[in-house]
Amino acid sequence: MKKSASRRTAKKPGLKKPARAHRMVPKRLVDLKAMPRDVFTRHAADDKTRMIFSTKPPIEYPEIDTNRDDDEASPSKPAKRSRRSAMTALVGAAFEASVSNEAYRKLEHNQALAVIVMVPSPAWVGPMKDYFRATFGGRWLMMARDGKTRTLNSDVGSEEVSRDLARGLCVAGVSADAALLPRALLSTVDITIRVGVPQPAVLATAIARFAKRTPKDLPPGLGIGLDLHDMVACLRPGSGPAKIVQRLQAATLASRGETIEDRLPPLKDAVEYGEARIFGLQLARDIMAFREGRAKWSDLQKGICLVSEPGCGKSLYARILAQECGVPIVITNVAEWFTKSGYLDDVIRAMRSVFDRCAALANPCSIAFLDEIDAVPNRDDFNSSNSGSRNKDYWLPLVTDLLLRLDNSMGSSSTGSPRHGVIVVAATNNPHGVDPALLRPGRLEKMVRLQRADAAGVENMLRFHVAGDLADCHLREIAEMMERSTGAEVMALVREARRIARHADRPLAAGDLRAALLTAEKIPLKTDWRICVHEAGHAVTALAIGFGKVSHCVVGARTGSANRTLVQADANDMPTRRTIEDQATMLLGGRAAERVLFPSGESIGGGGDEGSDIGLATEVISALHLTWGVGGTVAFLGSRKDALEAVRYDRSLREVVEADLQRLQERADKIVDRYREAVIAVAKALQRRRHLSGDAVRTIFDAHPPVRGVSKTVVQS
Repeated sequence: MKKSASRRTAKKPGLKKPARAHRMVPKRLVDLKAMPRDVFTRHAADDKTRMIFSTKPPIEYPEIDTNRDDDEASPSKPAKRSRRSAMTALVGAAFEASVSNEAYRKLEHNQALAVIVMVPSPAWVGPMKDYFRATFGGRWLMMARDGKTRTLNSDVGSEEVSRDLARGLCVAGVSADAALLPRALLSTVDITIRVGVPQPAVLATAIARFAKRTPKDLPPGLGIGLDLHDMVACLRPGSGPAKIVQRLQAATLASRGETIEDRLPPLKDAVEYGEARIFGLQLARDIMAFREGRAKWSDLQKGICLVSEPGCGKSLYARILAQECGVPIVITNVAEWFTKSGYLDDVIRAMRSVFDRCAALANPCSIAFLDEIDAVPNRDDFNSSNSGSRNKDYWLPLVTDLLLRLDNSMGSSSTGSPRHGVIVVAATNNPHGVDPALLRPGRLEKMVRLQRADAAGVENMLRFHVAGDLADCHLREIAEMMERSTGAEVMALVREARRIARHADRPLAAGDLRAALLTAEKIPLKTDWRICVHEAGHAVTALAIGFGKVSHCVVGARTGSANRTLVQADANDMPTRRTIEDQATMLLGGRAAERVLFPSGESIGGGGDEGSDIGLATEVISALHLTWGVGGTVAFLGSRKDALEAVRYDRSLREVVEADLQRLQERADKIVDRYREAVIAVAKALQRRRHLSGDAVRTIFDAHPPVRGVSKTVVQS
């Protein structure tokens, strides 16, 4: 009966005659490779795969390619294979690119090895486990940890690891975070394989295996910022290599919030970023050295905090920096961390996910851009009497966890650090709201202020936005007129100029930029003349006393202040009481021109707010006495803004400041009266041309020397 049953079993399709069951014995007594494949299966329990013996049909393995060299002749002609799956093609190509030939041979020999496979992200854990098992056979205990199950951490699994290694079996752990793997595996590992984010060369191999045709001319940076499933979704049956590359490129740009049509300027030309530009170029060179093994992670600058008023291009800088360094970028706004329930654990989880994703994309580096970093409160405010101290118990764990994530002491690759390879760029409009601990070395490290662009910076931004539609010679005058503008203002100007040209049904012209810059509103003649006289008063006063450098005068501008005279202070020396008083005199020169040349005296145009002529003059004279210690007193009584507040509420201080301002106003009046011919000439030229460069103002000033005596003549336009 037994023989008959055995024959019936053997005749069933798909089953061979069952071999004798064997009891598990040490490796030296059993040659598992010599045993038929149908005598064992795998039993999955939790995160590990354990081998048991049975007579069940064999498992259908994923279709894979186990040949190390595609050009190596096979001992026998293989059967014709169907198209390789996208997942197999990608995972296989990435794995083979990350493991040396020597390590691969050791894996094939199955000699009681302890192996760790580090993958780019949790999405890779399952597919990599399946690929590893299918490639190297079933004689492995697999530990796959993707972090979804909190109970599976370094304290779990060490017993199984030690037992199987002691019995001569092999153990492999697959994870994106080494801290999740059993401690016994970490301490006894023989081979560590770090599977990096697929580079263009790896993607080319995967596409060739999937589409059976090699793609041509893969763009640099292809696939940067994409996770495994993002890339797999781009490999579709029926698509040729070119179409697959096109999808990958679109997905790569979409991961950064861009499209194929978007362009970014090269950082080396972005002179408007000043010190931040220098930082970025140095970082790009350091990352290249790190990638080539000529520098260690500890040698690199780890971060930067950008400070500016709105519109100066902080977010754009982060994207340009990523492009210059050739690394992926993850962009987040701190406010986004609070978009779920608002419970503390959700907020911390959202914050950690940013660093986890960056760490997964780091090959070898990535950039995390944290916008509005001041939304994380300054811990100094917790000790104050304001309302922020009431929420200390909520905020303190978040701030502490962020500091730990930024801490350079965690930046060692051997610890599975979430910071290793992650460069952090933060941005804020409110530097006083940033916790000082965020800025220490190893975290954000330094704070860099982005200023409004000078003429060279504006010209560079104009050149980028007009995209070759205008020659550089047409941009220089517009750049001078727009000096001290923000990047957002320059972009808006070019957009308006293109609208003017489009509505006129013609290509963009230089006149369109000028028309977009200067307002078309009709200003009453008397008002316009007063404005021109006021701006001329500033410029002539600065030239007469030798204060700074006059850059330009403009009236009727649509960007920045509509009417302005830009005078740049001398940056070659520290300010003194004399230069501070010269600055205040220049600020009061506009009022002086109105007082001297109009019978009705000065208008309200010189005041109104803290940014007005009077506001700025009051601020610098207040700081002269209370902040800088050059006003006859030494005591420091507060910052520049605090000094202005003190003058508001302290009558005695106000009297001191008022006396200085009256004296300086009288000085400005006398200067304008001596140079009234120059003021009138500059005002007439400005009214006619609407813009005068610094050189043009200097030429007019030199042509009209000062006069003696006091004139009561009033000139009307």
